[in-house]
Amino acid sequence: MDSDISQNGGTKATFQNKESTLNGLTTVPTSVTLSSEQFERLYLTPMTVRQSPLAKKVGNPTPLALGGFVITTTPISCCLMAWRGASGNGVAFIGPIIFLGGLLLLITSILEFIIGNTFPCVVFGTIGGFWFAFAATMIPAFNAAAPYSSSTTDTAAGLASEGFMNTYGKRNQMPSNLRNCSLMTLAFLFITMAVLTLIFMICATRINVVYTLIFLSLLLVFLLLSSAYWQLGQGNAAIGDRCVKGAGASLFVASLLGFYLLIVQLFESIGFPCPLPVGDLTPLWTRNQDK
Repeated sequence: MDSDISQNGGTKATFQNKESTLNGLTTVPTSVTLSSEQFERLYLTPMTVRQSPLAKKVGNPTPLALGGFVITTTPISCCLMAWRGASGNGVAFIGPIIFLGGLLLLITSILEFIIGNTFPCVVFGTIGGFWFAFAATMIPAFNAAAPYSSSTTDTAAGLASEGFMNTYGKRNQMPSNLRNCSLMTLAFLFITMAVLTLIFMICATRINVVYTLIFLSLLLVFLLLSSAYWQLGQGNAAIGDRCVKGAGASLFVASLLGFYLLIVQLFESIGFPCPLPVGDLTPLWTRNQDK
């Protein structure tokens, strides 16, 4: 009995010694420091740390959306600026708008969703949907332009009306209140896209400078287009024309930045030994968090 007690007492003493030893341990904080180039790569390629195993087996779909974006925005921006006598605000580009702008961005949005990239998924999905909606107003089967013609049934005349194509050289015969309604409706669409682009731009400040400048340029595009249509609704054709050309210039800047970002990502995908800077903004946020 005494031996058992002594053994139990010894056991208890051993547990107490181990407990006191464990209590004496201290945790050592560890941290990992990444260079700016490493951080840029993390944000230029899909994040695969918290994603499904499938994400580690597929490529980066973002260049696909960038390719569709630049192929669509570059000719439309030249059209808005009336280069080489171009006009029509994009009616000649219905095919590229649907199959290069809308379709490629929608496919990329789905792929970004599969690999777990929420922000690119939302950006490409909404912009791709906008391209589809923009093209639908010009397709006769949707009957979006015909009601704005003088006969309310002629799609070609509706597309040539002030409300859709900004042809300032002549006025159609449809009632002014209906014409102003069409202009205001498109202006509100562009205003809504401007608000959405502003949200995207704020989120892009967490990534890099190139992304931020692209969304800033698109923000100016939508604001200028909405101003143009409001001015046209009031009969100020000269001011509206200048706003449209300004929107084309901003869209052209966005397309150039898109080309640059596409080159950066393609170089990264093939391991090109000449990395291009994108202006990593994450250190700014890290510095603020440390404070």
